[in-house]
Amino acid sequence: MPYMIGGAEPSLLAELARTLRDDPEVTVRRIMGAADRPSLLAVDMTPARAEALKALYGPRLTIEPDSPVEPY
Repeated sequence: MPYMIGGAEPSLLAELARTLRDDPEVTVRRIMGAADRPSLLAVDMTPARAEALKALYGPRLTIEPDSPVEPY
């Protein structure tokens, strides 16, 4: 399932991107921004893995399902 991950701390997102690349349960689809200071991560993971990350990082990160944009 696709998810978007964002937060106010680019260094935290960079660290998470490195960690998630080595996680066999997660596929990092895209890193928006510079690799060392990303602004947003697009990843594929299970809902259970997303909940585990939410519990681990709490309010420091926003982890939400990525929904397709539909025109009006």
